[in-house]
Amino acid sequence: MPNDLPARSVRRIAAVSLSILLVSCGGSLRPPAVGPARDANMPRFLEIYSAPQVASLHFPQGTYSLGNADKIGYYYRAPRGVLEHTSAGTVPRTGGIFVSKRDPRKMRGYIYLAGGVTHIGNFSRVEHQFHD
Repeated sequence: MPNDLPARSVRRIAAVSLSILLVSCGGSLRPPAVGPARDANMPRFLEIYSAPQVASLHFPQGTYSLGNADKIGYYYRAPRGVLEHTSAGTVPRTGGIFVSKRDPRKMRGYIYLAGGVTHIGNFSRVEHQFHD
């Protein structure tokens, strides 16, 4: 009997490893604090003029609204959710754009995954505008 794992097992191991990697590279283990996210320095809306994507995650073009904040930044919710394209089809995810408190020019995507927030990609160069 050969010692090689069947291709199906290898794909499963790779998928689980990738999921663990995404979660471990992410941001908070818990979702950001729900509550007053309003800060006098941060506008309520973030307009994204293109549809950025990171790997199989697609963030919609449009107006993102300030939803939550934590000690490191602000979380703007996507207008229609983030879409993940998988081999089984399209899966809607809760997520949006994260803006750093230290430097509001630094933006990343985020999604809720495995009970926590995962920061992904670099959206700092995406054409955008903040407004109230």
